Amino acid sequence: MAGGKNVSRKKSVILVVLFALMYISLIFNKNIWTDEAYTMELVRENHFWGIIQNTANDVHPPLYYLIVKCFVLFLGDAFWVYKVVSVIPMVLAMVLAFSHVRPWFGENTATLYLIMLNAIPCMLEYVVQMRMYSWALFFVTWAGLGAYGMCRSESRRMRRSSCLQLTAAGILGCYTHTYAMLSCVCIYSILCIYAFFVGRKKKDHSLIISCLVSGCAVAVCYMPWLAVLIRQTMSRIENYWIEPLTWKVISGYPDYLFASRIPGSTLMYLILCGVAVLICIRQCRKGIQENTEGGTALLMLAIPVMTAVIGIVVSVLVTPFFIARYLVPCMGLFALFLALAFHREQRSVQILLGIFGMLVVLNSYQKNYETEYHSTHTDELLRYMDEHLGQEDIIVYNYEAYGFIYNIYFPDRVKFLSNMDFSGDYGSIWYFDSCVTPWLDSQVLERCGLEKEFVMTTGIEQNEFQLYHISHKE
Repeated sequence: MAGGKNVSRKKSVILVVLFALMYISLIFNKNIWTDEAYTMELVRENHFWGIIQNTANDVHPPLYYLIVKCFVLFLGDAFWVYKVVSVIPMVLAMVLAFSHVRPWFGENTATLYLIMLNAIPCMLEYVVQMRMYSWALFFVTWAGLGAYGMCRSESRRMRRSSCLQLTAAGILGCYTHTYAMLSCVCIYSILCIYAFFVGRKKKDHSLIISCLVSGCAVAVCYMPWLAVLIRQTMSRIENYWIEPLTWKVISGYPDYLFASRIPGSTLMYLILCGVAVLICIRQCRKGIQENTEGGTALLMLAIPVMTAVIGIVVSVLVTPFFIARYLVPCMGLFALFLALAFHREQRSVQILLGIFGMLVVLNSYQKNYETEYHSTHTDELLRYMDEHLGQEDIIVYNYEAYGFIYNIYFPDRVKFLSNMDFSGDYGSIWYFDSCVTPWLDSQVLERCGLEKEFVMTTGIEQNEFQLYHISHKE
């Protein structure tokens, strides 16, 4: 029996290593999108206090950017450094399988949790993005497990440890993403309701007291940012980029989370979720002590459901503030819900679930590998510019919104067309023409003795443009 457990543990460790290597293989490129460019610009151009000040004027809390700044200071400003910062919390979320899931729920649950966590199709995209979503996922998952640990712990020492973990995860989650904060509020709400009824039944109020102390500690620590959040929210009412919520938009949320190149993957996930709910209800109705995981699983599912409901209600009653990717921080708990639901089913059912999960992982990896390495002209452009961009050369562009993105790739070498003095003392001029206004006036080039030569059609991110080489006439 011990030998079998050791084999299972080795399989789980191998899974974590394979998944980690899979994510690492996606970070060695310079393909980024607008929000990632914002991350790089914010971190490059600011010290810690400047980052806090700038995020106060944005829509997200500052913790993620501060974490990135620490890594950049130690490891340098390379693109892979920014990307690996997002891989680390996913590895930590997988480590929770060994530190929390396996001791409490067994090896089968830990293995299923690992597979389903990585099999959610949207996850591969966000694990390598230079954004805060993977950190938010880790903190929310950790908070959920900490809350469960408080409920199941009999000894004061174990309950104190779980309480401290919940408090730490709650504070860190709140300062990582606003919807991670809302998910933590949902976790505390469920925990307090459970603790209240348990305390009344057992005439022991120590659990509810611990919950309230932990919640108050998180609230006090978050208080300095609460005023900022209120100001951010008020300034964006009726003035935010998210489209109004309709039934069509809401019905598209499952596709955003679960759609893949596997035909019908969203429907399969919804069926899987429905079956898991029925299994959990069946377990709860049995009322058997060893099957209390069914109720726990349903509470894990309740967190993303409650988060989505809050987001939708706020978007309908106030202003659109919610999109499907704001549920990514809850996906660790969703994976745990599936693992808990199926971990007592027949071995064949678990094997089929594992095969399905691994097929989705492979499919998602293929898609994201193409996205990271082959979906844009960025690498082609950078190779060309590395070979031809001289020390005195300058880059001019006419798509103003993309200026800060160009500056990420060519620091201090880019100028907006309207601010360009073509009579200045430059080497060659490389012109990124996105076929938008303002237009380059050929008469200006004539007066300055310059001529324009088409090089190629290329681009950065999803912005395609015509590359021209402008030089002095011979």
